[in-house]
Amino acid sequence: MAARIVPLLSAFAGLSYARTVRSPTPPMGWNSYNSYSCSPSEDKIKASARSLVDLGLSSLGYNFATVDCGWPSRDRDSEGRLQWNETLFPSGGKALGDYLHGLGLGFGLYSGAGYLQCGSTDLPASLDFEGIDAESFAEWGGDSLKYDNCYATSRTVMVDADSAEAQSPARFQRMADTLEAVDRDIQYFVCQWGIGTDVGAWASAIGNTWRISNDIYNAWRSIWRITNQVVPYYKRTTVGAFADMDMLIVGLNALSVEEERFHFGMWAINKSPLIIGAVLNSPMLSKASVELLSNKEVIAINQDSLAKQAQLVRRYTEEEWDIWLGELSGDRKVLGIANWKNESQSIEVDLGSLGIFSATARDVWTATDVGSVNGVQNIALAGHEMKLWVLSDISLTSLRSVGYYSAAGATLGGSARLVGCPNQECQPTGQKIGEIGSGASASFHSISAVSSGKKVVGVDFVNYDYAFQTAWGWGSNTRNMTITVNGGTQKRWAFPLSGGDWWETGRLSIEVDGFVAGGNNSITFRSADGTWAPDLVGVEVFG
Repeated sequence: MAARIVPLLSAFAGLSYARTVRSPTPPMGWNSYNSYSCSPSEDKIKASARSLVDLGLSSLGYNFATVDCGWPSRDRDSEGRLQWNETLFPSGGKALGDYLHGLGLGFGLYSGAGYLQCGSTDLPASLDFEGIDAESFAEWGGDSLKYDNCYATSRTVMVDADSAEAQSPARFQRMADTLEAVDRDIQYFVCQWGIGTDVGAWASAIGNTWRISNDIYNAWRSIWRITNQVVPYYKRTTVGAFADMDMLIVGLNALSVEEERFHFGMWAINKSPLIIGAVLNSPMLSKASVELLSNKEVIAINQDSLAKQAQLVRRYTEEEWDIWLGELSGDRKVLGIANWKNESQSIEVDLGSLGIFSATARDVWTATDVGSVNGVQNIALAGHEMKLWVLSDISLTSLRSVGYYSAAGATLGGSARLVGCPNQECQPTGQKIGEIGSGASASFHSISAVSSGKKVVGVDFVNYDYAFQTAWGWGSNTRNMTITVNGGTQKRWAFPLSGGDWWETGRLSIEVDGFVAGGNNSITFRSADGTWAPDLVGVEVFG
């Protein structure tokens, strides 16, 4: 099944990357790993593939099945070609590909850029065999290749996330070049885990998708971790290039129904691939999970032709909810309201503060029209609910900026210090305040406000403290900071990742109370609970 091709991103046209085969919208399908780990078999793959069709999922866009780790024999043949494990896959790769194609599905293959496959101690991956392996993938009828990063530097260390070689793009670029040379369209899914720097820049240039994080696992907190890591990738996500938040755990009985809906919705608005990991022919798969995976309106958001990732436009950390906003085709927007709290709560969303004067709203979970909306919306949220509205007939408005305050103008206390940034980074100021640790502070004075009360504040920050080694525990990809206006109540905010290194700026927009009319306001930033805060680039106040 030939993949659709889109041109390589123009921003990288001058670089020596391969022109990769890409789907214009995020890939959708099924992968064996979340249910079978590195123990797939021909029967398991065929059964779930058949169920994609029988459950009607293939007709909704879930159009390929991927065999993940564990499929090959230990030894290559005399000519160096990979061999299928004859016990697990007695018919071999070509026959399996033919079977999937006969169902109207694509054949997803798996290998790695290291010596051995993940989850094994002796199963070969593709390092130094890229050419002959790519030819085999094409001969078997492969339509996509998930390319992993285990055993990058040796045959004894499976996961090395810290060395320069493990973080290097070179091995992944080499397979991209090789796939370009074979006589078959093969989509390339980079699975480098988001380690190192500038992953979005190099991976979007060669891959249809690229993993941004350590693996998802069957716990709610992994949803929080991965969501905080995907935030800055809207800068790289576009037609044919998608940040991969990892496979769906919908249907694995790991989350509540509401949490599964939240998880699916968050992946959808961020244009992540929608890859099912559940056993589709199992009596353990609930009707609710199948209905969730089949929601046409949420799938349509994910598959929208603009291919624009939503952005985190407001965060309320202590109250435990976020607002996400993204562009859709037809001059529409998707509005996501995410309740991280494990309890119901009623919140207020001021559409005007999001740049929306009025709109017509549709609730895509309930498939009902909300009607005309404007001003402040009172919204009731269940615990761990993600409300999704599609907005049309939008009339825009804008917030008035009353001043931008650069890091260079702040008064520093404790360990905080001003740092010059290289190569015109830390935009828009070229400087940042770093080392905001226990007892440290950064205060901005003589800040203007048109009126008293609550204001929207845009905090330009840098955080690249990504959670890889801590991903299996409580690593969250956030750094926390408290903010005080005019010496009033101190509040905490969790700042997600900002970009691809310790110099790329992100912006977190928040609402802060305590301003007074005039030009004598002050804002003070401190670390929270004695931990390191994000670095500060500058502050903009609106209204």
